[in-house]
Amino acid sequence: MHNSLLLTTVVLLFAVSMTSLAQSQPGRNPRPYQGLDWASAHQVLTTTHIHVSNQKKLDIFLKRGFEFFTLSNYYPSAPYYPMSAMRAGQFRVRQEHAVVKNGVLTPGPFEWNDILAPWIDQVDEEYRKSYPFKVGGPMFTDLPPGLMEAPNAEHHSFTNTRAHINAPGSLYASGTFDARNRFLSAKHGYNFGTGLPWQTAFANMLEQLLIPDGGGITINHPHWSGLTDENIAEMLDFDPRVLGIEVFNQSCGRVGKAWSEEHWDRVLATGRQCFGFFVPDHATTEGVNVLLVKEKTAADCLRAYRLGNWYGAIKGSGLRFQKIACDGKVLTVECDRDANIQIISKLGVVAEKQASALTFPITEPAQHVYLRAKATAVDDSGEILFSQPFMMTP
Repeated sequence: MHNSLLLTTVVLLFAVSMTSLAQSQPGRNPRPYQGLDWASAHQVLTTTHIHVSNQKKLDIFLKRGFEFFTLSNYYPSAPYYPMSAMRAGQFRVRQEHAVVKNGVLTPGPFEWNDILAPWIDQVDEEYRKSYPFKVGGPMFTDLPPGLMEAPNAEHHSFTNTRAHINAPGSLYASGTFDARNRFLSAKHGYNFGTGLPWQTAFANMLEQLLIPDGGGITINHPHWSGLTDENIAEMLDFDPRVLGIEVFNQSCGRVGKAWSEEHWDRVLATGRQCFGFFVPDHATTEGVNVLLVKEKTAADCLRAYRLGNWYGAIKGSGLRFQKIACDGKVLTVECDRDANIQIISKLGVVAEKQASALTFPITEPAQHVYLRAKATAVDDSGEILFSQPFMMTP
């Protein structure tokens, strides 16, 4: 069987099985925060897209008050989980997860020193001098006791989309360390990314979720990736555990593509629930998800993502939401200080007030399709908060 036909067959088989599985899963929560006791909930700072591979960078986020970590590294796209077990260079020596080799998904392990040996003399001396690879010391040398964490990775190089995808809460791993083909692994048939259709990879990610009722899939930086609204909708429709898109990505701001807020509103206007994520990516100062949890546990944090019990922030300091509630008749927003509060729907900005609270009567829900709150600090902090959307249509 030709490799392309084999991959197509795999996609079809996964599609059948995943359709059945998706039908057994609750849809993305159309009314987040229901039943949430805001007064007693812990507000946990975190994010879903964060590249950290050493203690120095981890310390930056710890000092900012981050309490839950789902590191999303790549090359390979393997969870750095648990962080206490991670060693420098370990994936260059050996990886356990499968890799697409010559178009076929091939199970591990892969002993890279042995694999590279036949052609290592062809590798540029600049890179060859690091061979043979060795496992170094711990990546993280000062982890706080009880630090909350869950698996995650950034997956890329699908055969049928330019998307980059994260899977907070999933143990799924893909690709190799040789991102730039400096060790000629691609020349010898090894795909440095997933090498699979996104549908197959999504199924694998969901199959390996740490807990069944928490975490899921995020669609990274759709503006930077050049994804169309149709691309996003197709991924959201694949499974209700495809949670949403990155609305803000600080790293993408370097090329003027930090924001995907317009993508968010257009997708929501179709009647699809789509949670919004706010991330630093490779950067360190902006992009925060604030989880609302009863208990400070990794499992509760992952469940908050699934339920939509969280809100987005640019800075994660200063201005906070104290309550967001919607019973279908009234949307109530409360902040801990005065802010410029907006209510946004398919119709645009439908209410705006500078105050610490805003109450919006919902008289014609079908026209709005969705409602979300946005609060901008009126001081010089630069903070902006974003609620998760409330869907007004069945």
